[in-house]
Amino acid sequence: MEGLRLRTAEDTLEIQAVVVRYGFLIDDRDWASFDQVFTEDAVVDFRNHAADPPTGVGPIAGRDEIVRQFRDVLKHPYQHMLVSHVIDDVSADEVIVRSKALLPLPGDRIADIEYRDCVVRTPQGWRIKSKGIKNHHPVAT
Repeated sequence: MEGLRLRTAEDTLEIQAVVVRYGFLIDDRDWASFDQVFTEDAVVDFRNHAADPPTGVGPIAGRDEIVRQFRDVLKHPYQHMLVSHVIDDVSADEVIVRSKALLPLPGDRIADIEYRDCVVRTPQGWRIKSKGIKNHHPVAT
């Protein structure tokens, strides 16, 4: 599909907005608004797939379970800085978005990760169907 453009400029802006909104909802602990960013059947997989076997959190399946895990189980940084979004078309209704994220952590560290989101067009607008990460090494500040 190289060179094939399946989305409009408006789609691009909406896709970027839903990816950025995810960071704000986490930072605000606004669990009730997760329907604005995730499909009902979304899957979050924060495991390190480079390890054998994979280590970390995931997969977490379904928006309700994602909310429960994020709200009640997982610890989150209070500031997600999401930058450098690259959007690759899969179809007119599906894209893969890679975003760089810097997350301040306790102990004067910064987590440097790359989110990989499958974002799909729904009747409610673009939503994240799956979210994964590539975890880079935390860097001291």
